[in-house]
Amino acid sequence: MKHKLKLAAREFYARVLFHTGLHAVVNAVMPRRLTILAGHCVSPSPSSEHLPSEMKIDVHALESILAWFKARYDVCTIGTGVEKLRQGGGKSLVALSMDDGYRDNHRVMQPMLQKLGVGATVFLESRALDERRVNWSHKFFWILTKLSIAEFIHRYGELCEDERSYHVANQYVTEGREDPVYQFKRLLKYETDPHDRDRVIDLIFAEQGGDETRLADLLYVTWEEARAMQAAGIELGGHTVSHAILSKLEPAEAEREIREGRESLKNNLGSEIPTFAYPWGRRWDFNEAAEAAVTRAGFRTAVTMHAGTNRPDTPPTRLHRLAIDENAKLHLLVAEACGGFALAAKFGLKLSE
Repeated sequence: MKHKLKLAAREFYARVLFHTGLHAVVNAVMPRRLTILAGHCVSPSPSSEHLPSEMKIDVHALESILAWFKARYDVCTIGTGVEKLRQGGGKSLVALSMDDGYRDNHRVMQPMLQKLGVGATVFLESRALDERRVNWSHKFFWILTKLSIAEFIHRYGELCEDERSYHVANQYVTEGREDPVYQFKRLLKYETDPHDRDRVIDLIFAEQGGDETRLADLLYVTWEEARAMQAAGIELGGHTVSHAILSKLEPAEAEREIREGRESLKNNLGSEIPTFAYPWGRRWDFNEAAEAAVTRAGFRTAVTMHAGTNRPDTPPTRLHRLAIDENAKLHLLVAEACGGFALAAKFGLKLSE
């Protein structure tokens, strides 16, 4: 009940700011800030049809959001935004970022950005481009185009060595729990042995006729397309080699993922790569060792997936971002970007995500 009341208050407050024009007043009186939007895929696109709605945003909806901000804010890349924020003066800033390097970022998003005359930042997993391999989560969603979630969980239980995980996952279906797909994915992500998980997912993927190279070609840009995005003014950033959860790796392995991912981008793009995105991006997905490795690798900034805006004193390797997807609401984004939620927090009303 408390959470529902917070959501209702958040919605009401954001609508008042947006529809009355008070957002402009708040933006003028609150300290200058950088708001970073974070998405994955831009639809419609064949490459993202099988992915969940929380990973997609319609290109026309995204264009409307960016056009609104462009008329009132300085819309730029993350690297440019961080530098301008440090310099001081000028409008508050908004940057668009997309994680993983999906093909629709080039084919669907890039023409829209060029039409608006704005840039964006796209974070690339190097293994997807170097080897045309995909991480386990993409095979997970592909398998769900062939099997029901109940069938998937049952087959996983037959093949895995971790009986506990199977029984927990099976409860999601048999007990009719909300969103069993999300629950099963989260279980595989955090609570199973990653080597056993990857082995079993690979087996089921192969059983259903999966072709990893073909799936990678469907999903991810090529190096040629990445260079075309870069030439069009899109900033390209690092996102590790294989999108691993850095906090679950040994420090040396986490460092290798970060360093080698950056080296691959630098060698193939012919430029420095100053910006990094932690895979998955929540505070439990990376740690201080990974954060230090990011700096040692040569990155100047790194973004998380924790909501909020960024001030000049925000740690450069822990920048906040606002997730956007098919359910993105402009008035909520504006309330955050103008400093409205930060203002409410000064009076003890915590309405940010």
